[in-house]
Parts: sequence; C-alpha cells; structure tokens
Amino acid sequence: MNILLATSNPHKLGEIAQVIVSPSISWFLLRDVDPAGRIAEPVEDQPTFEGNAQLKARYYAAKTGLACLADDSGLEVDALGGEPGIYSARYSGVAGGREDVDLANNRKLLAELGERPPEQRAARFVCVLCLHGLTHEKGGQAVGGADGPVDLIRRGTVEGRILLPHECSDPTRPERGRGSNGFGYDPLFELPPDHPRFAGKTTAELSAADKNSISHRGQAARLMWEALRSQLGLSE
Repeated sequence: MNILLATSNPHKLGEIAQVIVSPSISWFLLRDVDPAGRIAEPVEDQPTFEGNAQLKARYYAAKTGLACLADDSGLEVDALGGEPGIYSARYSGVAGGREDVDLANNRKLLAELGERPPEQRAARFVCVLCLHGLTHEKGGQAVGGADGPVDLIRRGTVEGRILLPHECSDPTRPERGRGSNGFGYDPLFELPPDHPRFAGKTTAELSAADKNSISHRGQAARLMWEALRSQLGLSE
C-alpha cells in the first residue's frame, strides 16, 4: 500500500518511517507525487492540532488519490498561554529557508519569555497524526468500515522547558540553543531533570534514534502503528 506523508520536511518522514515499518507500506513525500509544486497548500484554519492534521490529510488524499498521513505539531509554552501552539512553524512571521525561519522563531520565543526563571519556562512538544483514505487490500474496504473511510487520529506529547539565554552554547547567539541534531525549537527544548534517560539534554543533543524513542512525533507514530496493525493485521 502507498501512503503519502503530507509534508516537504524530510526530517518528519525519517522520524515516522523509522517507527511505521512494514514491507506492505511504501512512503511518498509531496515532492514525489507533485514535483512541479502544482498542488497549493491548504489554508490551515482549524483551532487545534487535531483539526489541522485532519484537514491536511483529507485535502491531500483528495488531490492525489493516495491514502494520506498528515501531522500537525508544535510547541506549547505554559507562560505564554500555550503559544506558539498551532502557529509554531510561522511564529515569527519571517519567510525564507528553513534555517532562517527556525532561528527567527527561536529568537521570538526567547524574547517573549524574557528572563523568566526555569520554573516558569515549562513547555511541551505536541504532535497529532491523522491518516485518511486507507483501504484494506482485499475488497477495497475503507479502514473503519464499509460506510467510508474513518480517520485514524493519534496524539503524542513530551514535556520539558525552554532554555534561558545563558544556558545556550553561545549566549551571544541564544537562538541556536544547544545541540545540532534537531530542527525547529529542538535546540531550546530541555528535557526535565527527572527524565529517566536524557535528563537535562535538549532534544537537539540526542541522536536521531534516541530522539525518536521519546519524541512527540515518535509517540504519535507508535500509536498510529498500533492502530494500523490492529485494523489491517500488518506485520513489521
């Protein structure tokens, strides 16, 4: 079966494809099925991660004719009322390449938090995955029943906090945080001191395999994989 992962971000495919592994599944990115970029991005106008993940999965499944797995993910910071939340990827309003946007988002996040102490910098990563349009191989029956496709939706979270500028590797460039293995807010997101494996490390200081073992996207992918195995009887 072919599944489109509705993203242009290869990091996300890597994290999900490390978990959902089956000889029955072939993964595709948007660039594989739409190399000319003719499919316009949908307007993500839902107020929740779940709503936007479902919107994207249904939209790209309709546009491509493929079953589609879409994610909506981001960072929630308690002291900022849950911001940046669903606006995490475009928090700063800066356009450009991924690194420029990531650094601009990180600068804004640190500016908004100011010098709040560690106990006021609690945050969590959230990832919601939605799978739409998958059918059973035999008979073309939609997952969920004969009445039509039922969206599979799973959520993963990981708790931590945002670094203070002086805790970053280069306090003169705090937007770069600590660590070079992640993307987005990873270099600023420190796991809690009581974490059983990676206490005090940012998610950008972890290897790809270690990060995926505890990350919000890894958790959501494992829950989705459990649902797929239950629905379709897939094996690893």
